[in-house]
Amino acid sequence: MKGWFKIVVIGVALAALFVLTRYEDEPQLKELLLASVRKMDFAITLHTIGVLDAAQSHMISSAIRGTGGKIVFLVEDGTRVKEGDVLVRFDPSPFEKEVKQWQGEVESLQAAVQAAEQSFAFEQNQVKGETADAEYRYKVAGLELKRLSEGDGPIKLAQYKEELQKAKLKLQQYESFVSELHQLRDEGFDNPGEISRAQEEVVVYREKHAAAQKHLQNYKDHVLPALLETARAKKHNAELMVDQISQGGKYKVAKAAATLEQIKGKLRIAEVSLQQAGEELEKTVIYAPFGGIVIHYETFREGRKRKPREGDSVIMNQPILYLPDISRMIVKTKVREVDLHKIELGQKGIVQVDAYPDTDLNGTLIFIGALAAKNDSVSGQEKYFQVVFEVDDNDNRLRPGMTARTSIVADKVSQVLAVPVQSIFDEGGRDVVYVWKKFNGFETREVAVGRQNEDFAEILGGLSDGEKVSLIRPEGRNK
Repeated sequence: MKGWFKIVVIGVALAALFVLTRYEDEPQLKELLLASVRKMDFAITLHTIGVLDAAQSHMISSAIRGTGGKIVFLVEDGTRVKEGDVLVRFDPSPFEKEVKQWQGEVESLQAAVQAAEQSFAFEQNQVKGETADAEYRYKVAGLELKRLSEGDGPIKLAQYKEELQKAKLKLQQYESFVSELHQLRDEGFDNPGEISRAQEEVVVYREKHAAAQKHLQNYKDHVLPALLETARAKKHNAELMVDQISQGGKYKVAKAAATLEQIKGKLRIAEVSLQQAGEELEKTVIYAPFGGIVIHYETFREGRKRKPREGDSVIMNQPILYLPDISRMIVKTKVREVDLHKIELGQKGIVQVDAYPDTDLNGTLIFIGALAAKNDSVSGQEKYFQVVFEVDDNDNRLRPGMTARTSIVADKVSQVLAVPVQSIFDEGGRDVVYVWKKFNGFETREVAVGRQNEDFAEILGGLSDGEKVSLIRPEGRNK
């Protein structure tokens, strides 16, 4: 036999060595159950009972929003799967429809964005052209004003002044000539015809001088100021037009830009919705994240507790199955508070599974709980600590939930005085044994107890090698 079962059998056999045989010369001992005090070797082994579990497991649930997940394929319970195998399929129809709808919306909005971009570019170019034209007209008006104020106006004014000056000189010449003719007439050289012609010329040039003076004054006082005012008005109007076109252009461009951004915003929302719809569609197939054995999750469905099946509708995050990775198994168990000092992380032990009692597996202690808990199934106030063993050996027959027993050799004692643990009794908080005296019967004796296991206890004081102690409390002794 192997493992824990073997240790128990050996312990029983060793205990039997202590049972007193019948002494032929002491027939009165035939009905007594005694054990000898002797030196011996024994191991201090800690035994626990726990449950096998996978060191790594993954709960599979629906990631689809709401209640839209309807199972159309479900891998069979207990199936061994590999990484990447399909575990669950949900009905993809509603999600495919949603994807197509959003694809159409995205394509429509993409076209609208393109049209809005063209409209925006057109408005920019239109405003740019109108602004340039208005600025050109403003520049021309400015040049016209400058031409009148600094060029044509002064030139025209100078021309009128020159005409006036010429008429004045001619008038003065003919007036002087007429005066000379009159003087000659007074001296006796009369020339009536010449005087008449000269006087006519004076009249003509007096009229020309008056007309030239009138033209000069009219141009200076009325024509030129009116032309200048008109030119200034044109320049001002051109300037106002530049500002108006600039402001109106900004509004048009801003409006086109706002329309473009509005459509782009709708496109972004549609693209996000399309992506989400695509993700939801991808969620209709669940793949195994690693290899393991499929275990359907039992919970309340349609008013009763059962496992999932094809045709069920599930809500988001509702467990469907879990996938333990049985390539690495652990044993979840617990030890008594009084035995906690016997264990430490990294200790090796033997693991046996009730389903395969002839198989011993190596294990390593990998976790010791920090908080004590009471064992509800056992009366009293004894406390326990959770511990976890990792099964070092790989055995494909192991399954989560199997009962497993662990054995740890916490210490070994060599050639110590020992008695069976059942020979030690508690009397008023003292450890006592009942020593058999050949002629006096049983003697109650207090002993100092050292290390012990399930079968034997080390005696540090109070007994001698070869003495015999009772394995049961003698009649009449106080408990």
